[in-house]
Amino acid sequence: MKLSLKKKFPLSLFLISYAAFAAGPMESGETYFLKARYGLAASSYSKALTYDINDNNRANCWYMLGQSYLMMGEFSKAKDAFSKITAKYPKTDWLAGAYIGLGDVYYHEKKYDSAIKYYEKTMTSKYLSQHGSSIYYRLAKAHRAKNYITKAKYYEGIIRDKYPDSLESRISLQNKSGSSSSRSAYSSSKKHAVQVAFSTRADFAQDCSNKYKKKGYDAYVDVISYKGKTRYRILVGRYKSKEAAEFLQKKIRTKEKVEAFVTTITDN
Repeated sequence: MKLSLKKKFPLSLFLISYAAFAAGPMESGETYFLKARYGLAASSYSKALTYDINDNNRANCWYMLGQSYLMMGEFSKAKDAFSKITAKYPKTDWLAGAYIGLGDVYYHEKKYDSAIKYYEKTMTSKYLSQHGSSIYYRLAKAHRAKNYITKAKYYEGIIRDKYPDSLESRISLQNKSGSSSSRSAYSSSKKHAVQVAFSTRADFAQDCSNKYKKKGYDAYVDVISYKGKTRYRILVGRYKSKEAAEFLQKKIRTKEKVEAFVTTITDN
C-alpha cells in the first residue's frame, strides 16, 4: 500500500527543515563577517534570504548585508540594504540598527547632517538603554566632523557620565589623554590572551565580546592603533603563562569553531 507524501513527511517537518537550512548561511555570514571576509559574508546572507524565514530574520540578513557592503565601501548597496528594513520591516527589532547603518553610510560619504538625522532617529528610551554609548559616540564624531566642538563635547560628556564602563568611554578618555593604552585599570605587565576576532568597528567588537561573555568567557575589547587607525581586538583571558593561553586557545578553537590565536597584551 502506498503512503501519501504528506503521511510520510508532515508539512510541519518540511517547514522546520527548510527554516533550518537558512540558519546555516546566517551563521556562516556571521563567521565571515567577524573574520573581515565581507564579500563571503554578503554572499551567505544573500543566500539566507532565498529561504522562507520570518520577517525578523529577514531584516537581520538585510542589516548584515548593509554592514558588509559598508565595510567594502559599497555605499550605494549598503544604503539600499538598510532602506529595505525601514521600508518593509519597520516593526522588527532591526529598525534602529537600520537607522544607525544609514547614518554610518552618510557619515562615510561626509554628509554629516544626514548622518546626524538618522542617528537621532534611534534615540528612543529602549534603544538608548541598550546602545546609548554607541549612539552618543556617533553623534559626537559627526558633530566633530562638522567642527561643532561644543556639541561634540556635550555628547562625549554624556558617555563618560552615563556609560563610564563602556568601550566608547574608554576611547573618549584615551583620545582626551593621548594615551595609547585601553586597559589602564590593570598594573603594567606583559601578558597573554586569546584573540577571537578583530574589527574596525567599536559596536561590532563590543557585540562580539558580549557574546563570548554570555558563554562564560572572560572576554573584552582591546583598543589598538593599526597603521595609524583605531582598531578593536576581541580578546579572551589574561595570563602570565603563555601555556595557559594556548590551552584556552585550543578549547575555543574546538568548542567555538573559530581561528583563535594567542597574542600578547600590555596592561598599563
